[in-house]
Parts: sequence; C-alpha cells; structure tokens
Amino acid sequence: MNHRLRARERLRKLPDAQRTAWLDIAEEEFMAFGFEAASLNRILTRAAISKGQAYYYFADKGDLYRAVIERAFDEFVGLLEVAPTEPENTAAYWQQIAALFGNVTTILQRNDRLAEIGRGVYREARAQTAIVDLLERLHAYLARLIETGQRLGAVRADLPQDLLTNMAFAALREADQWFALNAIDRDQQTVLALNHRVFTVFAAMLAPGTESCGSVPPATPS
Repeated sequence: MNHRLRARERLRKLPDAQRTAWLDIAEEEFMAFGFEAASLNRILTRAAISKGQAYYYFADKGDLYRAVIERAFDEFVGLLEVAPTEPENTAAYWQQIAALFGNVTTILQRNDRLAEIGRGVYREARAQTAIVDLLERLHAYLARLIETGQRLGAVRADLPQDLLTNMAFAALREADQWFALNAIDRDQQTVLALNHRVFTVFAAMLAPGTESCGSVPPATPS
C-alpha cells in the first residue's frame, strides 16, 4: 500500500469529532476559494495542525479535497430514497432508475451546501483530477446497473458492455455538469421537468427498444 492510501486509511480511523472538525474547515476553504486558490496553509492554521501531522493523514491538498468530496458524496448517498433492491422485471428496473434521477435532483435543490460542493467540482479541471478514484467508483456502480438491466432484458446487449457503460457515463456526467452549473437559476418544477427529459434520453439510449421504457413514470421522488 502506497503512502497516499495509507494516509487515507489513517484519516478514516481518526476519532469522528477530530476528522469532522478538520474536514469542516477544509470544506469551508474549498467552497470559499475553489480548489486552485484554496490555501493548505490556511486550513492547517485554522485546524491547528502541523505540516508533519497533516501529511501523515493526507498526502497533499488534492487528497484533502478528495476527503471532503468523499464525505459529501457519502452524505448525499445517505439522503437518497431509492431502496437498493434487485428489480424483478424491466418495468421495475426503469422505475428505480427514474426514481434515482428524480431524487438526485430533489436533494440538490433542497441542500444548497451539497449543491455548491458539486458545482465546485465542475468549475476546475484539477478538482476533478483529485477525485478520479471516486469517479471510477461511480463508473463501476453504473456498470453494475447496466449489467443488471441486461440480465433483465431492460438494457440493450448489442454493444460491448464497457462501451455502453462509457457512453452512458459520459452522458450522465455532461448532464450532471449542466444541472450543477445551471439549475440554481431555475425553480424546482422546471428542473424536475428537465431532469425527466434527460432521463428519457438516457433510457432511450440504453433500452433495446422504446417499448422497454415507454411506461416509465415521471422522474419524481415517491
């Protein structure tokens, strides 16, 4: 295990109160200044951490940013209302995906802090580089969703699975970036309507035929 991974493991094993205090300060700095302009020295001074101590728990500013984003991501996942159950058929599969789309949008409309953290990721390329392994985790999750859909006959199987996953992931990231940077100026109903239209595009791209997803309900939370 390399230094970066060992440092992450040590940070995870810190007492909750201490880890939370450090990440709260770091989150405030990154939200205020963005990834590039954020000062690691300011964070360490406010948290009363020496540089030697800091590098024991995170390898660099990028790794600290990653820890902040990972915490926000875990918090976001905890707010999702979609039960992680195995769908029994094509209709149930697309209903779960629709609910997931709707809940994602609703949560970010209601939680300004999480929405702003998400916007920060898309504002700077280096911010995305710092969380590349977290993006890979999402990519793997999507691959499992597609595999499940193919097993049910809800997702097309005429393309290599890795190609289909890469295409779907790229489309989702483009949509997520647009919503992150533009939804703030629109009301919730407008955003939910746009979200559902994006979902129908996503479903049409993945489904074997329009009959596979034609009965999917609007992408709104239950």
